[in-house]
Amino acid sequence: MKTALLIPIYKPCDKAYPFLKTIDPTSFEKIVVVDDGSGEAFKPIFDQIASLENFVVLSYPENHGKGYALKYGIAHIRENYKEVTGIITADGDGQHTLPDIIKLRDAMEEHPNDLLLGVRDFSLPETPARNKVGNRFSTFYFKMATGKHIQDTQTGLRGIPQNLFDLALDIEGDRYEYEFNFLHDAARAAGITQIVITTIYDNNENSHFRPIRDSMRIYKTPLLYILIAVTSFFIDFGLFALLEFLLNVDFPLIVLIPYLGARLVSGPYNFIMNNFIVFPNKEKVLNKVLKYIAVFSINVCIGLGLLFLFDHFLLANVGENVAAKVGLLALKVLVEAIIFVINYFISKAFIFAKKKTKKRQ
Repeated sequence: MKTALLIPIYKPCDKAYPFLKTIDPTSFEKIVVVDDGSGEAFKPIFDQIASLENFVVLSYPENHGKGYALKYGIAHIRENYKEVTGIITADGDGQHTLPDIIKLRDAMEEHPNDLLLGVRDFSLPETPARNKVGNRFSTFYFKMATGKHIQDTQTGLRGIPQNLFDLALDIEGDRYEYEFNFLHDAARAAGITQIVITTIYDNNENSHFRPIRDSMRIYKTPLLYILIAVTSFFIDFGLFALLEFLLNVDFPLIVLIPYLGARLVSGPYNFIMNNFIVFPNKEKVLNKVLKYIAVFSINVCIGLGLLFLFDHFLLANVGENVAAKVGLLALKVLVEAIIFVINYFISKAFIFAKKKTKKRQ
Protein backbone atom coordinates (compact mmCIF):
# COMPACT_ATOMS: atom_id res chain seq x y z
CA MET A 1 0.00 0.00 0.00
CA LYS A 2 1.42 3.37 -1.02
CA THR A 3 0.90 6.08 1.58
CA ALA A 4 1.57 9.80 1.84
CA LEU A 5 2.28 11.73 5.02
CA LEU A 6 0.34 14.98 5.47
CA ILE A 7 1.34 17.53 8.13
CA PRO A 8 -0.49 20.87 8.48
CA ILE A 9 1.58 23.54 10.24
CA TYR A 10 0.74 27.04 11.44
CA LYS A 11 3.64 29.11 12.73
CA PRO A 12 6.02 26.19 13.25
CA CYS A 13 7.71 25.82 16.63
CA ASP A 14 11.42 25.20 16.99
CA LYS A 15 10.79 21.42 17.06
CA ALA A 16 9.19 21.25 13.63
CA TYR A 17 12.16 21.25 11.25
CA PRO A 18 14.46 19.06 13.41
CA PHE A 19 11.64 16.50 13.71
CA LEU A 20 10.76 16.49 10.00
CA LYS A 21 14.43 16.11 9.15
CA THR A 22 14.49 12.74 10.95
CA ILE A 23 11.83 11.24 8.67
CA ASP A 24 13.26 8.75 6.17
CA PRO A 25 12.27 10.21 2.77
CA THR A 26 11.70 6.69 1.40
CA SER A 27 9.20 5.77 4.12
CA PHE A 28 6.36 7.50 2.29
CA GLU A 29 5.38 7.97 -1.33
CA LYS A 30 5.31 11.71 -0.65
CA ILE A 31 5.55 13.92 2.43
CA VAL A 32 3.31 16.97 2.16
CA VAL A 33 3.55 19.90 4.57
CA VAL A 34 0.84 22.57 4.42
CA ASP A 35 1.82 26.06 5.55
CA ASP A 36 -1.51 27.34 6.89
CA GLY A 37 -0.83 31.04 6.28
CA SER A 38 2.02 31.34 8.79
CA GLY A 39 3.31 34.54 7.21
CA GLU A 40 6.61 35.83 5.85
CA ALA A 41 8.38 35.54 9.21
CA PHE A 42 8.22 31.74 8.94
CA LYS A 43 9.10 31.43 5.26
CA PRO A 44 12.77 30.51 5.97
CA ILE A 45 11.65 27.50 8.01
CA PHE A 46 9.31 26.29 5.27
CA ASP A 47 12.06 26.80 2.70
CA GLN A 48 14.25 24.50 4.79
CA ILE A 49 11.47 21.93 4.94
CA ALA A 50 10.88 22.16 1.18
CA SER A 51 14.58 21.42 0.59
CA LEU A 52 14.29 18.03 2.29
CA GLU A 53 14.20 15.02 -0.01
CA ASN A 54 10.70 13.85 -1.03
CA PHE A 55 9.06 16.80 0.78
CA VAL A 56 6.68 19.30 -0.80
CA VAL A 57 5.43 22.44 0.93
CA LEU A 58 2.05 23.95 0.03
CA SER A 59 1.48 27.54 1.11
CA TYR A 60 -1.25 30.17 0.95
CA PRO A 61 -1.13 33.72 2.34
CA GLU A 62 -3.87 33.72 5.00
CA ASN A 63 -4.52 31.42 7.94
CA HIS A 64 -7.70 29.39 7.42
CA GLY A 65 -7.46 26.72 10.11
CA LYS A 66 -6.35 23.13 10.52
CA GLY A 67 -9.39 21.66 8.80
CA TYR A 68 -8.84 23.80 5.73
CA ALA A 69 -5.16 22.84 5.65
CA LEU A 70 -5.99 19.14 5.87
CA LYS A 71 -8.49 19.33 3.04
CA TYR A 72 -6.07 21.40 0.98
CA GLY A 73 -3.38 18.75 1.42
CA ILE A 74 -5.69 15.81 0.78
CA ALA A 75 -6.96 17.42 -2.43
CA HIS A 76 -3.38 18.01 -3.59
CA ILE A 77 -2.35 14.42 -2.90
CA ARG A 78 -5.47 13.04 -4.51
CA GLU A 79 -4.97 15.03 -7.70
CA ASN A 80 -1.20 14.78 -8.06
CA TYR A 81 -0.25 11.37 -6.68
CA LYS A 82 -2.73 8.90 -8.14
CA GLU A 83 -0.75 5.95 -6.84
CA VAL A 84 -1.34 6.93 -3.20
CA THR A 85 -4.02 4.76 -1.56
CA GLY A 86 -3.67 6.00 2.01
CA ILE A 87 -2.82 9.23 3.82
CA ILE A 88 -1.35 9.51 7.29
CA THR A 89 -2.10 12.86 8.95
CA ALA A 90 0.04 14.05 11.84
CA ASP A 91 0.32 17.24 13.86
CA GLY A 92 3.28 19.55 13.39
CA ASP A 93 3.62 20.62 17.02
CA GLY A 94 5.58 17.71 18.45
CA GLN A 95 2.57 15.68 19.63
CA HIS A 96 3.42 12.55 17.64
CA THR A 97 6.57 10.44 17.61
CA LEU A 98 8.07 9.08 14.42
CA PRO A 99 7.69 5.43 15.56
CA ASP A 100 3.97 6.02 16.10
CA ILE A 101 3.58 7.56 12.66
CA ILE A 102 5.31 4.55 11.12
CA LYS A 103 3.15 2.25 13.24
CA LEU A 104 0.00 3.71 11.68
CA ARG A 105 1.51 3.52 8.20
CA ASP A 106 2.23 -0.19 8.65
CA ALA A 107 -1.24 -0.82 10.13
CA MET A 108 -2.83 0.50 6.95
CA GLU A 109 -1.53 -2.59 5.19
CA GLU A 110 -3.60 -4.76 7.53
CA HIS A 111 -6.66 -2.49 7.52
CA PRO A 112 -6.72 -0.91 4.03
CA ASN A 113 -10.37 0.20 4.22
CA ASP A 114 -10.53 1.37 7.84
CA LEU A 115 -9.98 4.79 9.31
CA LEU A 116 -6.99 4.39 11.63
CA LEU A 117 -6.68 6.42 14.82
CA GLY A 118 -3.56 6.82 16.92
CA VAL A 119 -5.22 7.04 20.34
CA ARG A 120 -3.70 8.27 23.60
CA ASP A 121 -4.18 6.58 26.96
CA PHE A 122 -6.05 9.06 29.15
CA SER A 123 -6.08 6.72 32.14
CA LEU A 124 -2.43 7.38 32.94
CA PRO A 125 -1.90 9.10 36.30
CA GLU A 126 0.15 11.90 34.72
CA THR A 127 -2.72 12.89 32.40
CA PRO A 128 -3.80 16.49 33.20
CA ALA A 129 -7.29 16.75 34.68
CA ARG A 130 -8.54 19.03 31.89
CA ASN A 131 -7.52 16.43 29.29
CA LYS A 132 -9.31 13.63 31.13
CA VAL A 133 -12.51 15.63 31.54
CA GLY A 134 -12.49 16.81 27.93
CA ASN A 135 -11.84 13.32 26.63
CA ARG A 136 -14.60 11.75 28.74
CA PHE A 137 -17.14 14.26 27.52
CA SER A 138 -16.20 13.92 23.85
CA THR A 139 -16.08 10.12 24.11
CA PHE A 140 -19.54 10.02 25.71
CA TYR A 141 -21.00 12.41 23.13
CA PHE A 142 -19.45 10.43 20.25
CA LYS A 143 -20.83 7.17 21.64
CA MET A 144 -24.30 8.68 21.86
CA ALA A 145 -24.09 10.11 18.36
CA THR A 146 -22.64 7.11 16.51
CA GLY A 147 -22.90 4.10 18.79
CA LYS A 148 -19.12 3.62 18.61
CA HIS A 149 -16.62 3.99 21.42
CA ILE A 150 -13.55 5.99 20.46
CA GLN A 151 -10.79 6.22 23.04
CA ASP A 152 -9.42 9.51 21.69
CA THR A 153 -11.74 11.58 19.49
CA GLN A 154 -9.33 14.52 19.23
CA THR A 155 -6.24 12.73 17.96
CA GLY A 156 -4.57 14.28 14.94
CA LEU A 157 -2.66 11.10 14.05
CA ARG A 158 -4.91 9.31 11.60
CA GLY A 159 -4.72 6.96 8.66
CA ILE A 160 -7.23 7.83 5.94
CA PRO A 161 -7.82 5.11 3.31
CA GLN A 162 -8.56 5.91 -0.30
CA ASN A 163 -12.23 4.99 0.09
CA LEU A 164 -12.61 7.94 2.50
CA PHE A 165 -10.81 10.61 0.43
CA ASP A 166 -14.09 11.91 -1.03
CA LEU A 167 -15.73 12.08 2.37
CA ALA A 168 -12.72 13.87 3.86
CA LEU A 169 -13.00 16.58 1.19
CA ASP A 170 -16.77 17.01 1.61
CA ILE A 171 -16.82 17.51 5.39
CA GLU A 172 -17.79 20.96 6.66
CA GLY A 173 -15.52 23.00 8.90
CA ASP A 174 -12.17 24.71 8.40
CA ARG A 175 -10.72 24.67 11.91
CA TYR A 176 -10.48 22.12 14.72
CA GLU A 177 -14.14 21.14 14.36
CA TYR A 178 -13.31 19.56 11.00
CA GLU A 179 -11.52 16.61 12.57
CA PHE A 180 -14.45 15.80 14.85
CA ASN A 181 -16.97 16.21 12.02
CA PHE A 182 -14.93 13.92 9.78
CA LEU A 183 -14.57 11.30 12.51
CA HIS A 184 -18.33 11.43 13.12
CA ASP A 185 -19.22 10.84 9.47
CA ALA A 186 -16.40 8.34 8.85
CA ALA A 187 -17.68 6.22 11.75
CA ARG A 188 -20.86 5.69 9.74
CA ALA A 189 -19.08 5.05 6.44
CA ALA A 190 -16.23 2.71 7.37
CA GLY A 191 -14.66 0.65 10.10
CA ILE A 192 -12.41 2.27 12.68
CA THR A 193 -9.20 0.73 13.99
CA GLN A 194 -7.64 2.25 17.10
CA ILE A 195 -3.93 1.96 17.80
CA VAL A 196 -2.48 3.06 21.13
CA ILE A 197 0.34 5.60 20.75
CA THR A 198 2.72 7.45 23.04
CA THR A 199 1.01 10.11 25.13
CA ILE A 200 2.93 13.40 25.09
CA TYR A 201 2.06 16.42 27.22
CA ASP A 202 4.01 19.64 26.84
CA ASN A 203 1.57 21.98 28.62
CA ASN A 204 0.20 22.87 25.16
CA GLU A 205 3.11 25.25 24.67
CA ASN A 206 3.20 24.52 20.93
CA SER A 207 -0.54 24.18 20.40
CA HIS A 208 -2.70 26.80 18.68
CA PHE A 209 -5.87 25.26 20.11
CA ARG A 210 -8.05 27.86 21.86
CA PRO A 211 -9.97 25.93 24.52
CA ILE A 212 -13.17 27.99 24.66
CA ARG A 213 -13.50 29.20 21.08
CA ASP A 214 -12.43 25.96 19.42
CA SER A 215 -14.47 23.79 21.78
CA MET A 216 -17.49 25.89 20.84
CA ARG A 217 -16.73 25.17 17.19
CA ILE A 218 -16.36 21.43 17.79
CA TYR A 219 -19.60 21.13 19.76
CA LYS A 220 -21.47 23.90 17.95
CA THR A 221 -24.20 21.60 16.66
CA PRO A 222 -25.29 20.05 19.99
CA LEU A 223 -24.93 23.39 21.78
CA LEU A 224 -27.14 25.18 19.26
CA TYR A 225 -29.59 22.29 19.34
CA ILE A 226 -29.84 22.53 23.13
CA LEU A 227 -30.34 26.30 22.99
CA ILE A 228 -33.12 26.05 20.41
CA ALA A 229 -34.66 23.06 22.19
CA VAL A 230 -34.79 25.06 25.42
CA THR A 231 -36.50 28.02 23.76
CA SER A 232 -38.88 25.63 21.98
CA PHE A 233 -39.66 24.01 25.31
CA PHE A 234 -40.48 27.32 26.98
CA ILE A 235 -42.79 28.24 24.11
CA ASP A 236 -44.44 24.82 24.22
CA PHE A 237 -44.64 24.53 28.00
CA GLY A 238 -45.82 28.11 28.44
CA LEU A 239 -48.68 27.70 25.99
CA PHE A 240 -49.55 24.28 27.42
CA ALA A 241 -49.74 25.67 30.98
CA LEU A 242 -51.71 28.74 29.86
CA LEU A 243 -54.28 26.76 27.87
CA GLU A 244 -54.66 24.23 30.67
CA PHE A 245 -55.25 27.05 33.13
CA LEU A 246 -57.79 28.88 30.93
CA LEU A 247 -59.78 25.90 29.72
CA ASN A 248 -62.70 24.61 31.70
CA VAL A 249 -63.14 21.21 30.08
CA ASP A 250 -63.01 17.63 31.27
CA PHE A 251 -60.74 14.72 30.43
CA PRO A 252 -59.55 14.04 27.76
CA LEU A 253 -59.87 17.56 26.31
CA ILE A 254 -57.98 19.05 29.27
CA VAL A 255 -54.91 17.19 27.99
CA LEU A 256 -55.56 17.06 24.25
CA ILE A 257 -56.27 20.74 23.50
CA PRO A 258 -53.35 22.30 25.44
CA TYR A 259 -50.90 19.71 24.16
CA LEU A 260 -51.84 20.01 20.49
CA GLY A 261 -52.24 23.80 20.67
CA ALA A 262 -48.79 24.25 22.15
CA ARG A 263 -47.18 21.81 19.72
CA LEU A 264 -48.70 23.50 16.67
CA VAL A 265 -46.86 26.68 17.65
CA SER A 266 -43.57 25.31 18.99
CA GLY A 267 -43.21 22.67 16.24
CA PRO A 268 -42.86 25.04 13.25
CA TYR A 269 -40.54 27.30 15.27
CA ASN A 270 -38.34 24.33 16.17
CA PHE A 271 -38.18 23.11 12.56
CA ILE A 272 -37.28 26.51 11.12
CA MET A 273 -34.52 27.12 13.66
CA ASN A 274 -33.02 23.64 13.29
CA ASN A 275 -33.22 23.73 9.52
CA PHE A 276 -31.47 27.05 9.03
CA ILE A 277 -29.21 27.28 12.09
CA VAL A 278 -28.40 23.89 13.62
CA PHE A 279 -28.42 21.49 10.67
CA PRO A 280 -28.10 23.64 7.53
CA ASN A 281 -27.58 21.73 4.30
CA LYS A 282 -28.61 21.73 0.64
CA GLU A 283 -31.25 19.01 0.95
CA LYS A 284 -34.65 20.07 -0.37
CA VAL A 285 -36.71 21.75 2.35
CA LEU A 286 -39.86 19.83 1.34
CA ASN A 287 -38.11 16.51 1.98
CA LYS A 288 -37.06 17.69 5.44
CA VAL A 289 -40.56 19.03 6.18
CA LEU A 290 -42.13 15.67 5.35
CA LYS A 291 -39.64 13.80 7.54
CA TYR A 292 -40.11 16.32 10.34
CA ILE A 293 -43.90 15.94 10.18
CA ALA A 294 -43.54 12.16 10.41
CA VAL A 295 -41.29 12.35 13.48
CA PHE A 296 -43.38 15.21 14.92
CA SER A 297 -46.54 13.10 14.65
CA ILE A 298 -44.90 10.16 16.38
CA ASN A 299 -43.66 12.44 19.16
CA VAL A 300 -47.13 13.90 19.64
CA CYS A 301 -48.64 10.43 19.89
CA ILE A 302 -46.01 9.30 22.40
CA GLY A 303 -46.35 12.45 24.47
CA LEU A 304 -50.14 12.38 24.47
CA GLY A 305 -50.18 8.67 25.23
CA LEU A 306 -48.01 9.11 28.31
CA LEU A 307 -49.98 12.13 29.51
CA PHE A 308 -53.30 10.33 29.02
CA LEU A 309 -52.07 7.30 30.93
CA PHE A 310 -50.87 9.51 33.78
CA ASP A 311 -54.08 11.50 33.87
CA HIS A 312 -56.40 8.54 33.50
CA PHE A 313 -54.82 6.26 36.06
CA LEU A 314 -53.39 8.71 38.61
CA LEU A 315 -55.20 12.02 38.29
CA ALA A 316 -58.80 11.33 37.40
CA ASN A 317 -59.94 14.66 38.89
CA VAL A 318 -57.54 16.88 37.00
CA GLY A 319 -60.15 19.55 36.32
CA GLU A 320 -60.82 20.14 39.99
CA ASN A 321 -57.54 19.42 41.73
CA VAL A 322 -54.80 22.07 41.53
CA ALA A 323 -52.17 19.64 42.79
CA ALA A 324 -53.12 17.28 40.00
CA LYS A 325 -52.51 20.02 37.43
CA VAL A 326 -49.06 20.57 38.86
CA GLY A 327 -48.48 16.83 38.51
CA LEU A 328 -49.53 16.91 34.87
CA LEU A 329 -47.15 19.77 34.14
CA ALA A 330 -44.33 17.94 35.90
CA LEU A 331 -44.94 14.83 33.80
CA LYS A 332 -44.89 16.90 30.64
CA VAL A 333 -41.41 18.16 31.60
CA LEU A 334 -40.23 14.57 32.03
CA VAL A 335 -41.78 13.42 28.75
CA GLU A 336 -40.31 16.32 26.80
CA ALA A 337 -36.85 15.73 28.31
CA ILE A 338 -36.85 12.14 27.05
CA ILE A 339 -38.11 13.16 23.61
CA PHE A 340 -35.52 15.97 23.47
CA VAL A 341 -32.56 13.59 23.79
CA ILE A 342 -33.94 11.10 21.28
CA ASN A 343 -34.85 13.82 18.78
CA TYR A 344 -31.32 15.23 18.61
CA PHE A 345 -29.99 12.04 17.08
CA ILE A 346 -33.08 11.53 14.91
CA SER A 347 -32.76 15.11 13.61
CA LYS A 348 -29.06 14.79 12.84
CA ALA A 349 -29.21 11.33 11.25
CA PHE A 350 -32.64 11.41 9.56
CA ILE A 351 -34.56 14.68 9.28
CA PHE A 352 -31.69 17.08 8.54
CA ALA A 353 -29.14 14.52 7.30
CA LYS A 354 -26.90 15.77 4.53
CA LYS A 355 -27.44 14.21 1.15
CA LYS A 356 -24.60 11.82 0.36
CA THR A 357 -22.29 13.22 -2.25
CA LYS A 358 -21.61 11.23 -5.36
CA LYS A 359 -18.18 9.70 -5.54
CA ARG A 360 -15.79 11.68 -7.72
CA GLN A 361 -14.41 9.94 -10.75
